[in-house]
Amino acid sequence: MLTEWWSYLTTKCSPEARRLGYLREAIAIRARYRRCHDAWATHLAKTQAALLASAESCRQRRTALILGSGLLLDIPLAELAKSFKEIWLVDMVHLPVVKRTAQRYGNVRCIEWDVTESIQYVLAGRDSRDWGERSPTAFLQDTSVDWVASVNLLSQLPLLPLAYRGYEMLPEHPLALAIMQRHLDYLSRFRAPVCLVADAEHLTLDNAGNEVVKTDLEPHLGLDKHAFDQWWWELAPLGELGGDITVRHRVVACRWPSRVEGTEGE
Repeated sequence: MLTEWWSYLTTKCSPEARRLGYLREAIAIRARYRRCHDAWATHLAKTQAALLASAESCRQRRTALILGSGLLLDIPLAELAKSFKEIWLVDMVHLPVVKRTAQRYGNVRCIEWDVTESIQYVLAGRDSRDWGERSPTAFLQDTSVDWVASVNLLSQLPLLPLAYRGYEMLPEHPLALAIMQRHLDYLSRFRAPVCLVADAEHLTLDNAGNEVVKTDLEPHLGLDKHAFDQWWWELAPLGELGGDITVRHRVVACRWPSRVEGTEGE
């Protein structure tokens, strides 16, 4: 607990990231990873393998744009840094351990950016329709971007903005779905191969393995038809969340249709 508190006090990030809880969430994920290391191992390895498989499709390897780089747990940074001229790690918060890791490479850059480009509307109390309708534009005009990855990010995008404004943090909330769809539309506008690793289904199970709650994003987002791999992630093994429940996510790795030659309009 003292380690987490010290990280919260000393980590440099934007006021917006603190105010909406992104810094707190990044620290909490690091603590959960330490507790759930074994349960997460397969998911992290599968994600890294999917990213490397996708990157193989690149004709050029100038800039790799990684959205949702997080703690780098699921990013095969060493391999990508050898393959690309530059790596851009994009997230709302980069903890000091991430920045130190990035500094080991001469071609890795940490960029703090709101992937939804909507947080200013959330903080300003603007009509919630603005969050889902305004499309992000960052990086789209950079012709050096030869590969894009959105990594275990999609279903997380709406959660903190919705919580800040007092909405239920439910993946199937209409506004949550709008924000997720906008991210998918954004990815489709890149002129580069895009790898999307994202949750398609959430399950909560009791201690006997019976389904208690199920959230299926697939009918809303249509991820499966673009998937080249899928697996189950034991996000919260028995005991992690208290009580007798387990939380599992079905994760898909997709070749997301983009404007790169040969995939436009798919």
